[in-house]
Amino acid sequence: MKRLVKPWLYAVGVLLLTEGCFSDSTKSQTTTIFGTVIDNDTKLPVENNEIAIWGNNGVLAFKGIKLKTVFTDKDGKYSAVIDVPKNYHSLNLDNIFNVYKHRDFLLFLDGKQTNFCCPVQVGSITQYDFIMLPK
Repeated sequence: MKRLVKPWLYAVGVLLLTEGCFSDSTKSQTTTIFGTVIDNDTKLPVENNEIAIWGNNGVLAFKGIKLKTVFTDKDGKYSAVIDVPKNYHSLNLDNIFNVYKHRDFLLFLDGKQTNFCCPVQVGSITQYDFIMLPK
């Protein structure tokens, strides 16, 4: 059994090292992320809520570096267009909300409720809406 482990480890290593060689160089890296943030109780927009976009460039898709930060406007809307550098394979969005006013949020991806926050595919147009749950 030990003899099979080493070849598999080498194969996985080669695959990870050559991952970038198989990517589509013609695919656009321009990514658009937008949405709204509203308060669940008042149904009013949440202004100046921070939304951060992180670029993932590691093998295990950890958060690499913050590529952009935007804030919601008076209508609770935010929008970010990012020309993602080629060495990033995916993005994550963070809703950095005021923990003194809100305890959590409900999340909607492209109009459908989800519990999985908040991956974004490079080259996509993605809508994340947040309904903030007050304390």
